[in-house]
Amino acid sequence: MRSENIRIENLKQEFPVMPDEIRAMVEQEVTRQLNTTAAGTPKRKGRIRKLLIAALAAAMALGTTVFAGTVYRMGSEQNGTFGAEVKAEKISGGQSEETVPAETGTDIRPVKMEVSYLPEGLRETERSGKFGYEDAPYDGGVTVSLYEMDMGDDLFEMSFEEVVSREDMKINGYDGVYLQFSNLLGEENAYDQRIYVAYPDIHYVMEMFVSSNVSKEDAVKMAESIRFTPVSEGDDCISGYKWSEYLASKEEREEIMEYDFISQVEKSALGNAHAVGESFSVEATISWEGYEGLTAKVSDVQVFDNISVLDLSKDADIKKELAEETDAQGNLLPGTIQYIKNGNSTDSLTEIVDTKEISQKLVYITLEYTNNGDAAMQDILYMCGLMKLVEKDGKVEIYEGETPGESDNWDIARISGAAGFLEMYYTDVFGREGKNYIDSLRPGETAVVHLAWVVPERELEYLYLNLNGNPYEFTEEDLAIGYVDIRQ
Repeated sequence: MRSENIRIENLKQEFPVMPDEIRAMVEQEVTRQLNTTAAGTPKRKGRIRKLLIAALAAAMALGTTVFAGTVYRMGSEQNGTFGAEVKAEKISGGQSEETVPAETGTDIRPVKMEVSYLPEGLRETERSGKFGYEDAPYDGGVTVSLYEMDMGDDLFEMSFEEVVSREDMKINGYDGVYLQFSNLLGEENAYDQRIYVAYPDIHYVMEMFVSSNVSKEDAVKMAESIRFTPVSEGDDCISGYKWSEYLASKEEREEIMEYDFISQVEKSALGNAHAVGESFSVEATISWEGYEGLTAKVSDVQVFDNISVLDLSKDADIKKELAEETDAQGNLLPGTIQYIKNGNSTDSLTEIVDTKEISQKLVYITLEYTNNGDAAMQDILYMCGLMKLVEKDGKVEIYEGETPGESDNWDIARISGAAGFLEMYYTDVFGREGKNYIDSLRPGETAVVHLAWVVPERELEYLYLNLNGNPYEFTEEDLAIGYVDIRQ
């Protein structure tokens, strides 16, 4: 068959624009495979083209990816001891670095994702690329997202800290990078692994977040099983986050990180605080109309050493978490304060330098919502937060735990486990719309909700309840509604 006598010069027709160094590798690989063909091997139509493709795969294994005459490479670089840079770059060929894919006549189409391998126990929990476990869909797993490289395939670049290992690899012939992050703080099922894969042929970069309960081997095997196929709008597809929008939002994210939370106010600002047993309007906590006349009242606050008062039949996650905080009889075990020394970005890791046990209590709150209006109310969302406030020099500030002295070798004292949770934790009223909804209230009707938090015993004297949900800062709206004084 004449196809076996193909001239190397004809590679130009098969793959028109190819850098010399890549062409040399392809020619060498084709020649090697032709010369080592076993005697008597049946000759099949298309064998030479398959050899060409195999040769290209061999060339890409050296760290480059060839598409449309342009050679791209994604890889990682070390930055200090524990820092890493992941970026794509254009090696040669193609048009200028400023070329946007759309300018070449190539539309970036939405893609359909197919996954043929999932680590044991994982299942797709959301069509958007979230894969979790059957018994705990949001407790670790894998999340897949995409960046649409609308400004050019070589502009992807990200910086990371606390990286303890990294590896450049090939994922189905595409360039990929695996990163392992430090988890010295012992976060359970933390997303401490990440995989990036560049797909220049469809102008996407995949970002895969992987939790600690998925092995590296399984994560890589899953990444290798993923296929993206361009589809038409309206098909079962996922869209990427445009890289141009990502870059534009970086400044916004930096502004958010620099946001100055109001953590201290004049003591007089708490003049609207409410006592246990006092009713007050909370219609402002509902962000839509139809809740005029809604009032709330904390009718009782109790402190327990045992969690048996809680009905945990509706919340498997909290039941599982509290099982680790209690003995077989439901008595609260001592909690732990972790003393953390922050790393310096790239040359040292954040670590726990000391721990201390503390006594814990269960704070159990009875909260009543009453419809004092003239019309029935439906699907009432309630969202409460537990605030810890201390008075100091005529002001009130949010208590953020212990602070280090001059001789201390730590930066942050963090309460681990359930006692570190300030947003709404336990609640026993579940409505049609979700966990924290009251289905309906007729005029004059009252609904009773029970809330609970695990609290360090020594912090019981700081407690206030915010019925607008935010436990981390003072806001004008929350101060106007008024916090409930539940200090013990």
